[in-house]
Amino acid sequence: MNDQPPEWARNLEKAAIEAARAVERAGRTLGKAMEQAARTSKAQAAMAAAYQADLEGLEKVLRALPAEHVRDISAAAAVVTATADQVLAQTPKDDR
Repeated sequence: MNDQPPEWARNLEKAAIEAARAVERAGRTLGKAMEQAARTSKAQAAMAAAYQADLEGLEKVLRALPAEHVRDISAAAAVVTATADQVLAQTPKDDR
C-alpha cells in the first residue's frame, strides 16, 4: 500500500498553501493602504485647521505626528502655496 496521499489531496494542499499566501499578501497590502489613509487623514486635518485659521488646532495636529509626517505636510503646503501663487498670477484681475 502506498503511504503517499493521493494526487488530488496534494493538489488541494498546494492550493490551500497558495490561498494562505495570497490572503497574507492581501492583508499586508490592506495594512499599508490603511496606514496611508490614516496618514492622509491627519494631513487633511492639518490643512483644514490651517484653512480655517485655527492655529491652535493646527499646532495640536502637527505635534501629534512623527517628524517625517510633519516634513511631508510642510513640503505639500509649499507645493500648494507655489501652485496657488502661479494660478493667481494667471487669473485675470477681474476674477480676484
